[in-house]
Amino acid sequence: MEKKKLAAMLALSLTLCTVLSGYAFQDGIGNVYYESNREIARQTYIKEQIAGHIQNGIEHAYMVNSDEIDGFIQPYVFSGEINGKYTLTSMIDWIEKSGYRVVAGINGDLYDTATGTPKGLTIHNGKIKSSGYAPDRVLAFDASGAASLATVNLTYNLNAMTANGEVPMQINYFNVPHGGAKGLHLFNRQYASNTKTTGNCVEVVLDAGSVENTEPIIGETITATVVSVTSNTCNTAISDNQLVLSTVSDSAAAPMLATLTPGSTVDISVTDNDGSLTDKKEVIGVYHVIAENGMVTATSNSINPRTAVGIKSDGSIIIYGVDGRQSSVSAGLGLVDLAKHLIAQGCTTVLNMDGGGSTSFAVRYPGIKDKASVINSPSEGSLRKLSNGLFLVYQGQGDGMAENLHVYSAMTLAMPGADVQLKTYASDSYYEPANLPGSVSYEVTKGEGEVNDTGLYTAGMQTGSDEIMARSGNLSAVAKVEVVDDIIFTPSVTSLMIDPKETKDINVIAKFGFAPVKSKDSLFKWSCDKNIGTIDENGLFTATEQPAVGGYIYVSYGEKTKSIPVQIGGTKITFEDIQEHWAKDFIETLAGKGIVKGMDQTTFLPDAQLTRAQFLTMLAAASKEDVQTAPASGFTDVLDTEWYYSYVNWGVSKGIVKGMDATTFAPNANITREQMAIMLKNYATLTNITLSTEGNTTFTDNALISPWALESVQAIAAGSIMSGRPEGNFDPQGVATRAEAATVLCKMLTQ
Repeated sequence: MEKKKLAAMLALSLTLCTVLSGYAFQDGIGNVYYESNREIARQTYIKEQIAGHIQNGIEHAYMVNSDEIDGFIQPYVFSGEINGKYTLTSMIDWIEKSGYRVVAGINGDLYDTATGTPKGLTIHNGKIKSSGYAPDRVLAFDASGAASLATVNLTYNLNAMTANGEVPMQINYFNVPHGGAKGLHLFNRQYASNTKTTGNCVEVVLDAGSVENTEPIIGETITATVVSVTSNTCNTAISDNQLVLSTVSDSAAAPMLATLTPGSTVDISVTDNDGSLTDKKEVIGVYHVIAENGMVTATSNSINPRTAVGIKSDGSIIIYGVDGRQSSVSAGLGLVDLAKHLIAQGCTTVLNMDGGGSTSFAVRYPGIKDKASVINSPSEGSLRKLSNGLFLVYQGQGDGMAENLHVYSAMTLAMPGADVQLKTYASDSYYEPANLPGSVSYEVTKGEGEVNDTGLYTAGMQTGSDEIMARSGNLSAVAKVEVVDDIIFTPSVTSLMIDPKETKDINVIAKFGFAPVKSKDSLFKWSCDKNIGTIDENGLFTATEQPAVGGYIYVSYGEKTKSIPVQIGGTKITFEDIQEHWAKDFIETLAGKGIVKGMDQTTFLPDAQLTRAQFLTMLAAASKEDVQTAPASGFTDVLDTEWYYSYVNWGVSKGIVKGMDATTFAPNANITREQMAIMLKNYATLTNITLSTEGNTTFTDNALISPWALESVQAIAAGSIMSGRPEGNFDPQGVATRAEAATVLCKMLTQ
């Protein structure tokens, strides 16, 4: 890095995270109700938007805008072993072990899910990693980091000395598995440890002398020595210094390949026929080009999770992700709207990458963590393994001396009178975590709110954009909280079945459009019919001691009021779609107790699948505990803006459930039967429920039960809480339904 650039970084002492709220319309995504913009590295910003699309509904988008052509932040195309697949998290680990630090990253090119082979050309550090199985147009970066859209027009040349003299041949694919084209393929060790071919092939092993010499570079030549020539073979091993030429025995190239002789030399070169990729250092394939010269070229508008890259006229880029297929999180965008949205951000060229379940978006938030982590909500509930990815990185390491302050809050939209907890962190000149230079003080510099020494900000009654200054040593930063009262609010229960003299703490969820708003229950007006009990200013309801009475609880804010029907006593609640269902009694009993709810007033959908977070919600409702007080679990896919946030925190803190790994919980993944058994066993332990030991624990598929779940499955089965399938198996990895969940929980609570 140039000294003047470093000096500019060191001079930064004021960090500002801006927040926008309001009905700010943006083309492609709709009305933006929430937008934050935070600097995460020099001249690199993360923007997050929550919007309401007029047709799709809620949209949740992430963008990193980087002027990476200044030489500090660099593009990095990840490509591990071609025949392997990697989550975005494992890609980050790989990159950081190689000496780079990742600021942000997204999943990359469309790929063959069976083999992991990318569709397009992949180049890292000027070296070709894979020709791709259908290369077309690519996102390419030159040595300065400037991005452009380029066409792939490469020829892979082979000049070999055969028994018939020197013969030129054309290599059709590099690090791409055999297909139906019967072409000539070239592999190096980055493809896999073997060629992975089958049937009768001709395969020629070449010694290139070094690992570096096995990697093709546009405009350069590899000279290698023939080690062996084998016909009617397949799956030849590839050593580090070797290349392997391979083709099926009945291809046009097979006879010529078979005439190569051990000890002879071959030359392999790559020609760029139109010069568009000469001197490009990082290249990655794209799925669709959906905008060029500022004009939308896409025609499809079917909605899906999306990953995209926008190129600006100066060669800088925006990496982009929008979640989808999750009604409470984000709907997803069509290609036309995706292109429009990135054009609205200043891009002239927009490239659609692989999306759907592959959409993954990682960011390193400065001061908090020293490694980037996934911040979006993958539609499958967990990270998919991918072929490659595009990252923004830098080399070097900070000195740990605090140069920047960063103020974070769990939520930056707040109702008048609501509390927002601010937390302040420091980072060094590379935006890596650093110790605070001194104690932190806070001051309200704009707005009517108040803030105490711990950073707890209480909004004033005036709406608008409030600002709070944090200071530590000679550093300062400003946090913005947007105070809004034009809210939509929803009580945590839609109906209540409660026993005489029992209490229930009712909470309220507030939103501004589709964006979550920080609130507290005391900001609402609470009342109830006198015959059913009493309710205090915080929504704590106490039922009358008289059974078999009903009425309503009322929650009001401004001129809006919500009514909650209440039944005192053990009356069952039924639904139209369970009348002939085998689980009818179990569902009605739990619904009557308020532990399970219908999808609406008349339907339960008993055979619908259940997620991990949804089952935790049922357990929490049965426990009657206040989940809002549970400490944060720290999972990167459990955001504090999601409905399940407190339930996951509660379940983890109580020892009922663990994550899929140290950083991932997968709240939206369908719960398996063995996972359900674990949660039930842990819940029984927590609540001192004694399980029977007389039930059947022998199933035909006992060997398929995961070792870590076996004890719980046996305990729950012995307690007759969960039984096997009619065929005699337990089906441990099978997905549980809403009816099954209601049945097993009802059995546990009533035994």
